[in-house]
Amino acid sequence: MRVAGAWPPVIPQGMNSLPLFGKAHEAQAGGDFVWFVYGSSLERGAFSAWADQHGYQLPDLRQAAPCRLEGYRLAFDVVSRSWGGAVASLAESPGDFVEGLAMPMPGSAHGLVDHKEGAVSGLYEPFEVEVTLLAGGGRSRAIAYRAAAGRRLAAEAAPSLTYLGVLIQGARQSGLSPTWVERLARLAESSPAPAPGAP
Repeated sequence: MRVAGAWPPVIPQGMNSLPLFGKAHEAQAGGDFVWFVYGSSLERGAFSAWADQHGYQLPDLRQAAPCRLEGYRLAFDVVSRSWGGAVASLAESPGDFVEGLAMPMPGSAHGLVDHKEGAVSGLYEPFEVEVTLLAGGGRSRAIAYRAAAGRRLAAEAAPSLTYLGVLIQGARQSGLSPTWVERLARLAESSPAPAPGAP
């Protein structure tokens, strides 16, 4: 998905005119930034449907670059009613890594990203990271999101299989490494199916 030339690329001016209305759209615009995307937003169909539902223009995914965040792992310590199980956050884990997309965003899109990541409700919180691009090994500062300390489960729970399926599909669409896709697939295979009649 990464385009040729310098990275991060210059963000087209048209992206600074996102239609902003509804919940969370009054966030103050800041400087341009790079968003580290590792969850359900990797899957284009799911992201597009969410953007349409909430009145946002979908970011230009062609500007995104597959990347790796070193020293972290996926932690399933947040329960989502919409996904029917636990969904991913980030937890420090020396020697481990999480793959995703480094997505350049205009400053006016802070509200979109905070909304999509659940920061508006206080479920997740942003923090700065440094990611390594899979192509070429260049490094970039980025903003990632993890579960807020007060909203995490006391212990990690079984991930939602529907959510994991979206992560696997999104990882493939995004050009993440076969190693990462296989890791997600193994996680799905080892996760218990919900009991009949479970909410």
